Parts: sequence; C-alpha cells; structure tokens
Amino acid sequence: MRDAKLKILLLDQGRQSLPFVKALAHAGHQVFIVCNTRISEGYFSRYPAKRLIWPSYMKNPIAFEKKLLNFLRSNDIDVTLSVGDISSEILSKNREEICKYTKLTVPEYSKFLEVSDKLILMKFCMKNDIPCPITYGLDEHGNSEATREIGFPAIVKPRRGLGALGVQRMDSLENLEENLFSLNNKYGPLLIQEFIPQEAGTQYQAEAFLDLDSKMKVCMVIEKPRFFPVHGGTSTANVTVHKPEIVRTCKRLLEGIGWTGAADVDLILDPRDNVVKVLEINPRVTAGIKIGFAAGIDYADLHLKLALGKSIPAIENYKLGIYCRNIFMDILWYLFSSRSMKQTTKPSFFRFFGKNVIDQTISLDDPLAGLGFFLNMTRKYLNINYLMEKLGTGKRGPSTKSLKRHEVNY
Repeated sequence: MRDAKLKILLLDQGRQSLPFVKALAHAGHQVFIVCNTRISEGYFSRYPAKRLIWPSYMKNPIAFEKKLLNFLRSNDIDVTLSVGDISSEILSKNREEICKYTKLTVPEYSKFLEVSDKLILMKFCMKNDIPCPITYGLDEHGNSEATREIGFPAIVKPRRGLGALGVQRMDSLENLEENLFSLNNKYGPLLIQEFIPQEAGTQYQAEAFLDLDSKMKVCMVIEKPRFFPVHGGTSTANVTVHKPEIVRTCKRLLEGIGWTGAADVDLILDPRDNVVKVLEINPRVTAGIKIGFAAGIDYADLHLKLALGKSIPAIENYKLGIYCRNIFMDILWYLFSSRSMKQTTKPSFFRFFGKNVIDQTISLDDPLAGLGFFLNMTRKYLNINYLMEKLGTGKRGPSTKSLKRHEVNY
C-alpha cells in the first residue's frame, strides 16, 4: 500500500474530527468525511476532499452500516478511521468484513466490549490492584451485599453509555429502590459504585496510544477544571499536565487488558487517600483531542501508522500548559455555575487569549468549522428536552438528587 496520497474515510463529523482531517490533509492525503447533517463542524471544515451525507449512526445504525459496507465495496479506500464511540463500535463489530476492503485501527469486538463495559473494567482493576472506586453489578432488584459494603451516598450508572447520561447519586437504600426500575428500564444493565467526593479532588484524563503488541507508546495527561453540566459531564476546559503516576497507572491498565490503538482514560484524585483512581475507558480519542495536536502529538499520524502496520514511535514528552477550551460549552458552564466556582476556577474563565490558549473548534485557518459547531450546538440546546436531560432534570428521568459541584464528575 502506498505511503502518500492515501484515500481516507473518516466516519465522524464532530469536533474531534477537525484536527484529524486538518493533519491528514496537510500530509497530502485525500479525506472523505461522513456527516449526518450539513449543519456540523465537519461539513463546514475547509479540509475534507469530499463530504458525504449518510444516515446518522446514532439514530439509524443499521442504515449507516449498510451505507458503509456498500461504499467500501465500491470505492478504493485505503484507511477508514473513527474517532467516536458509536462509529468505533460499528467498525469493531464489522471488523472482519470491513477489513476485506480497507485498513482499520479498531481492536477485535470482544476486546472492544470488554473495555466498554464499565463493570468488567472495574472488576479487572480491583482484581489487579489498579486504583478505582469499589464497584458491583446491580440487577433490577438491587444488591444488598454491594450496598452494605459501598454504603450511601453511592453512584449508580449504566454499564455502557455515553457521557454522564444515566449517572445518578443515591443517598439511601430507599432512594435506590425507588428509582432502580426506571433507571434499568431506560438505560439497561446498571452498576453501583463507591461515591468519591470531588472536594479537594481533581479530574484527569489520559490520552494513550498502544501499538499492535499492546505496548503503550503515548500517554498525554490532561487536567479537567470545568464541566457542563457543572456537576459533571462534558469537560469545557482542559490543560496538559505532567503526572507520572497517572502514566504508570494507565500503562498497567491498558497493557494489562491487551488494548491496541487509542484509549481515553478518565480518572479522579480521591481526596480521602490522595490516590488517583480510574473511572472508565473510552475506546477512542477524546472529543477535545485538538489539545494533543497543539501539545505536539500527531494522533492522526499514529492512527495511520497503526492501520498500515508501521512502527509506532514512543512519545514521552509533550508541551505542558496547553489550555484548550470549548467556548460554547464553557459559556454554559459560566451561566449555570455558582459565584464561588467562577471565582476559584483555574485557569480563569476570562483567559481567552495567549500563546498556549486554543479553542476546540474555533481557529483562523478553518473559521467556518467553528460556525458549524455553534449552529449544531444551538440546534441541540434549543431543544428543551435535550437540555433538561443534559442537566438531569428531565420529566422522564428518575427523581434522584443531582450531583453537586464537589461530587465526582463521571
């Protein structure tokens, strides 16, 4: 397979796709980007060679899979990349068939499911003394042994899911029993987890990359000072930091489970014992992966090298102090946060410019992409049902207490 001028199919239209399509285009490759709507950052970007409008893999995954397979059978695509949860799962699930037509970076489906299931992951961590919250499975009738050991308050969340959807704090056994059926019915299998107070703690994520031998070659650590919703959800601001203990934990975890390719590991500093603990693994790059490119790590090139079976270079050093924001979401954080949160947040919300300050979607060299993101987010948040569910106050949701600022942000 040729090394230059590759034809690359990128299955995601979101903000994490922007640094990928830019880096690949600058490297001379021809990138076809898949969008489910023209009102998106990927469609508005100047860098794709071609924009494809396909069915949404979130709303109609079967139609998306059919479109994908037909397209690959009739077009010469060298590498197919995914940078989202659902697109990565579709590629992994259909890996054997898709690999007849193109190169992939996703692992075998059994491994993908193992990592995506938060209960299986937490059991692996507890068995191998990798720091994590105490976690048990939870059936529709509850689990008295688990609740006795974990105590209350406790966190209940789906074993598989996106973002903070379905994550609830339970303050008592009665509170749990009252809401268990509706949660299980809405989100599927659940787990119950030790509650970790956020006060005096900090959340992190590690952007790791492993080669075909499951050797970790890259691990960039990011601190996450702000979220929307403010009690926990999507990070609205990130900063690159140096945390060797987090790198060691991720190495033990990811190499231990035999992972390959990209992994986004979420962690939290537990203020009770001052230990950083694993919360979950997302089997793809973070939505804010632009921070990694700005820190000097070309994750697009790492994906290509993995797909083509080339050696993955070890990258131990990256630029520290890169401050990457999602200004649209950060404004929502500011509107919904308390006065004390506004005063104590670091870096400051009002730090808009500087040598190491960037935005996830806004850039001078690709200005319309930021507009596409703004229009897409505006359309989402004008939907009152979407906003209420995001805030955890939807009428259809269970009546549990929302998480506060000084509680774990899952």
